[in-house]
Amino acid sequence: MKFHLEQLHPSSLIMLTINALAASDSVIIPVQPHFLSIKGLELLLKTIGKVKRQINPELKIDGILPTMVDKRTNFTKEILGVLHESYGSMIRIFNSEIPLSVRAIEAGAEGKSIFEYDPRGKVAIAYESFTKEVIALERTRQKNTTNPVR
Repeated sequence: MKFHLEQLHPSSLIMLTINALAASDSVIIPVQPHFLSIKGLELLLKTIGKVKRQINPELKIDGILPTMVDKRTNFTKEILGVLHESYGSMIRIFNSEIPLSVRAIEAGAEGKSIFEYDPRGKVAIAYESFTKEVIALERTRQKNTTNPVR
């Protein structure tokens, strides 16, 4: 059976989210620097907390990834500041920020990854940087689990 996300009832999306979190070891939360995205982040964090308490106590938040960032606007800078101020002491906010780019939109429309469509573009470079951060995070996690503190 094929379906599109817009055909799903909101409660179905909630169940998909809960099931994904229940089956996950960790989660990376992409957030656009927009007011409604920050509000959505609050709701998602509550959902993650409930899943952690009731279903999957091992669930971790690896961090928040700012996406579709347009540093030219003061509003974006303000929202990123709010994000860091509100959550930065509790949740890692990745140093990498995925910039807003027409090339990324075009890549999606073409059904290609950004690495196929524009491998030297700013979005591909940002995702490469993000990948390095995630690999470093995972190496640190593995190092800490193989050398437990006594």
